[in-house]
Amino acid sequence: MSRTCPDCNNTYDDDILHCPEDGLSLGALPAFDELIGRSVGSYTVVKQLGKGGMGAVYMGEHPMIGSKVAIKFLHPEYSHDEKIVDRFFNEARAVNVIGHDNILKILDLNVTEDNRHYFVMEFLQGRALQNLVKHNVAMSLDVAGPIFIQICEALEAAHRKGIIHRDLKPDNVYLISHKGKKNFVKVVDFGIAKLTDGQGVSTGKTQTGMVMGTPAYMSPEQGGGQTNKIDARSDIYSLGIMMFQLATGKLPFPGQSFGEVLIGHLQQKPPAPRSINAEIPEEYEAIILKCLEKNQDDRYGSMKELSTAIVACMERLGISRDLPDDDETDIELAPVAPGPRTPSVPGRLTKPLVRSSSPGARSGPGVRSGPGVRSSNPGVGGPAGGQRNSDPNRSGAPANPSNPARQRTVAAPPPTSSLPLIAGIVAVVLVAGGAAVFVLRASSQRTEQAAIRAAEVVGAREAAKVARTEAAAKKDSDDEAVIFLSVVSDPLDAEVSASWKNGDKAGNAPFSVEVPRNVKVNFEFKKQGFLPFTTEIIADQSQTVTARLSPEPTVAAAAKPHRRTREGKEGKKADRPDTKDGVIDLDDALK
Repeated sequence: MSRTCPDCNNTYDDDILHCPEDGLSLGALPAFDELIGRSVGSYTVVKQLGKGGMGAVYMGEHPMIGSKVAIKFLHPEYSHDEKIVDRFFNEARAVNVIGHDNILKILDLNVTEDNRHYFVMEFLQGRALQNLVKHNVAMSLDVAGPIFIQICEALEAAHRKGIIHRDLKPDNVYLISHKGKKNFVKVVDFGIAKLTDGQGVSTGKTQTGMVMGTPAYMSPEQGGGQTNKIDARSDIYSLGIMMFQLATGKLPFPGQSFGEVLIGHLQQKPPAPRSINAEIPEEYEAIILKCLEKNQDDRYGSMKELSTAIVACMERLGISRDLPDDDETDIELAPVAPGPRTPSVPGRLTKPLVRSSSPGARSGPGVRSGPGVRSSNPGVGGPAGGQRNSDPNRSGAPANPSNPARQRTVAAPPPTSSLPLIAGIVAVVLVAGGAAVFVLRASSQRTEQAAIRAAEVVGAREAAKVARTEAAAKKDSDDEAVIFLSVVSDPLDAEVSASWKNGDKAGNAPFSVEVPRNVKVNFEFKKQGFLPFTTEIIADQSQTVTARLSPEPTVAAAAKPHRRTREGKEGKKADRPDTKDGVIDLDDALK
């Protein structure tokens, strides 16, 4: 009997009590999943492929013809939240409008009788581009170029339909085999896409000031919460970050916090790619840097324009844009759940700031070579050459006649033997609030199994007790939790003073500040040539505080009489910057 981790769904041998990956207690039987075996539309749910904060992806199979699909389910606790449900189905609507071969196809969407929201996608047999991204290892243009050209073509089709991806990154680009060629691109996860009308006006409900996307790849206008300025050139900036990363093996703006990364996107010039990797062609370096311009007008005007530049560069260098032939020497192309999230590591903030409809999927069950995987042959191991073994009976060596106890394990005792059975001894040791069970094996297998079951019961009780204690401690400390505030000014580089009870911080915007939860924070913005601005917020959630400063009036304007009308008063109020609508979900990004 095997044990299954309730979080990552990986299985381990029966004597492994805690998941080597996340430390969670392993269940003796796989966790019950009511969706497995259920019929959804024309398909039967077979197994879970991945799971995230908002949903989970399952593999579905047609019972008659055997075709496979991926089915994305929204977690049931969100089924009554209209905004979350709308964002969940936003991906399906967006992809259906585009209809491009390089974009993951959505086949169906619906709601089950018990109010489970889902949509059906094509089943990808491939891997994410993120799997090819290696830190400090560059990818040559002959490999990366054809991939980027396909991304440009896919997003050009999306942009023509008024759809901006807003979360373009290596995790959301999948490479599959197609018509005998490998590295055929599928762009996935339009869960936080921005849908606009023919005039470029957003048709969604995203508030001004809301920061959405993945910090390492978001454009300056995204990082500053300027949702009204996000357009096709924002995706071009994100693609420029990917081009820089694959060409150099590094991100242009690494950081330990969202604030550090934000400052890089808003204020700092990216390093020259050739200063990191001298083998990058100069022409290609110029293309990358043009994509990363702070001012949108200085970037390429469209994905088609960017694609043309990449193709021309490759042609001059004698690099073909054709995809390489598929072969079996490449990395194994295993089934994948669309839209997994890159784990956040120091210096590489790559998790999204908002939870999109993608479940953020963890890898599904697979073969592990690390801790928790035991050899199928318990006799294998020991010193090299097999010259010694701590237990001769396990390796098939002759019994030692001087040791009657060992001899009894390989031959039945004579009828006159009265050797006693070795009683099973169980010692339960509690270490650091967790239960570790040590079982001294008895000669009787039944006694041993009973001892293990008894020890597990004790361990489970202690683990539950610890969990209750930790939950109570977490509840008590909620009021002491730290809230993350990102401070931005328009224009940039305003002097900012932030003060709260028992604390203060000053600096030039943009910068970040951590304050206690629910504390009142006062902000004062100053910049030469502009009127000062003050505001205060209640730090009940992580958010962006944005101040748009008004220029000082000229002498001529100040001399004119000013009539305060009802319309003028309302207009002045409308011009005030709204600093309370910029909500950031940093739950994943700052872990």
